[in-house]
Amino acid sequence: MAAKEPKSLIEVSSEAGRKIGGIYTVLRSKAPYFQSKFKQGYLLIGFLDEKCNEDVRWEEPKGALKDIFSELEASGVRCKAGKWIYGGEASIICVDAKAAAERHVEYINGTSVQKDRQINYFKFLLWKNFGVDSLTEKSWDFDENVGWCLGAGMLLQKLFEKGIFDERATVIQFHEWISGAALLHCKMNGLKAGTVFTTHATVLGRALASAGVDVLKESMESKEPISINVAYNMRVEGKHQLEMAAARESTIFTTVSKTVAEEVRYMLGRQADIITTNGIEIRSRKELEEEHDLSSYARRELQQFLEACFISYYPQRYDNPLFVYISGRYEFTNKGFDIFIEALGKLNERLKKRKADRKIFAFIFAPSSVKGPKISIIKNYLLLDKITEILEEIPSMRNVKYANLQETVQHLNGSIRHDIENMLKGFVKDGEKPHINCYDLAYQNDSIIKACVEAGLDNRKENAVKVIFYPTYIKPNDGLMNLNYYDVISAMDVGVFPSRYEPFGYTPVEAAIKGSIAITSDMTGFGRYMMEKRIKRDSGIIVIRMAGKSKSAASDELSQELERIYHLPQNSLERQKNRAMATIRHIDWAKLVKNYYAAYSKALQKAKEGW
Repeated sequence: MAAKEPKSLIEVSSEAGRKIGGIYTVLRSKAPYFQSKFKQGYLLIGFLDEKCNEDVRWEEPKGALKDIFSELEASGVRCKAGKWIYGGEASIICVDAKAAAERHVEYINGTSVQKDRQINYFKFLLWKNFGVDSLTEKSWDFDENVGWCLGAGMLLQKLFEKGIFDERATVIQFHEWISGAALLHCKMNGLKAGTVFTTHATVLGRALASAGVDVLKESMESKEPISINVAYNMRVEGKHQLEMAAARESTIFTTVSKTVAEEVRYMLGRQADIITTNGIEIRSRKELEEEHDLSSYARRELQQFLEACFISYYPQRYDNPLFVYISGRYEFTNKGFDIFIEALGKLNERLKKRKADRKIFAFIFAPSSVKGPKISIIKNYLLLDKITEILEEIPSMRNVKYANLQETVQHLNGSIRHDIENMLKGFVKDGEKPHINCYDLAYQNDSIIKACVEAGLDNRKENAVKVIFYPTYIKPNDGLMNLNYYDVISAMDVGVFPSRYEPFGYTPVEAAIKGSIAITSDMTGFGRYMMEKRIKRDSGIIVIRMAGKSKSAASDELSQELERIYHLPQNSLERQKNRAMATIRHIDWAKLVKNYYAAYSKALQKAKEGW
């Protein structure tokens, strides 16, 4: 007999309605499917901070929800409700429990009465009930997330107590260790709802990968779970044990790829019940056509932005470049920034020897700590924009192919040419060479800039490969390009993601869906999934072989792939970009969301057995 499906689903994640990582993309892209299936029975619970204002349209709570918010406010938990604009208009409640975490409470510990902050009492309960040792856990985000989970757990209790959700017909899904303490809170308080815990990447796996360990190889070769001592040695014991407890105590445990399934067996000591492979929402033909029109606009904007970065140093052509990019969390080795930069350096040297005229502009999108955009680039950008406006109003210039501003001026005559040439004198520079970073960093000795310089990617005139490091989140109010991230990547030709540790990896998926050739590695869940599908080399999705190889060997292979793409005729390049969009249909949510429904049905059925 088939398991009965739940009537309601609640998803708990700090990235719901808050763009800070890859889980945001998972939640955002599948939310419309859950919204359609569960209707009013679908709710997300997120982490309340200023980032939510960009994603959520806030609404005044009504009825029982208003009462819940008032009661929680009295306990130090602040909640705001609304609709997730980018998540299919799904209902979302964002929680801030900082005040609750700092409140002092009295509790019995053995034979004595202790008075302490509520966050410490909660951690005491996690130790007492689940063996989570956080006594020496000093990372700032551990307390922050455990405190948030305290508030999320209190909210869940209220939602069931007030009858907004029926706990016997509801499944709660918790994403990543960050929400694990909320799952354990539910367990301690006897909630009857089925629970699903999803690991996207393990804490210990990420830490070991950063230290140079081949996590996938070690996981596949080991027959026994990893020693807990390793977590203590890596100083992530609190997070690791919290993650272990959440995986152990959940009704159903899922992971997002076969790669992670190997990892969690080794790291967390529990086999995944179901693999809920990550998917993407495939756009309709009409939406794709509209996005293509927008990508043409975005490409022109990027060409103008690049000219603003370089124009005061030397002239170069911008009409037929190859746009390449890498993006992700600033994990220099895990995300393969070092391999990307080394490969570009090797390619640059080969192209320089051949005196290649066509340029490669390589963008590195890795959010870091910045003071603000470089003033010189802002000034040049504004002046270039003004000159472009003037040129667009001159009838004789409308059929002139634009290569760069200096060449375009040669087509002008009379006073207008004189005026534009005078305006050209207003471009400013603040160094001998164009900057690698277009924002001023709030720290010294940046790893990406250092690696670029060591690879010879210093933006000298003779270089065929020019590098732009964009060290902040790309968004419409970032102060420089002022474009949406997805609009920017839609203007690219190639997205490169040579990750050493990536349990799934959404960045190449996003690249392909936006019409770029996507390069990933066989050390990622997505890369291995594509290898299982036996995709061809000209499919637009390229998986480079990195497992068991040195950095030099990996960068050699990547460099050769980029050179092959560089020499493709324009029609062949466009064909492969289009094929990437077609190939990515292998991970359409319309096909893959069934894995989640299966997990929810099993969770509800198993929860019933324990009532």
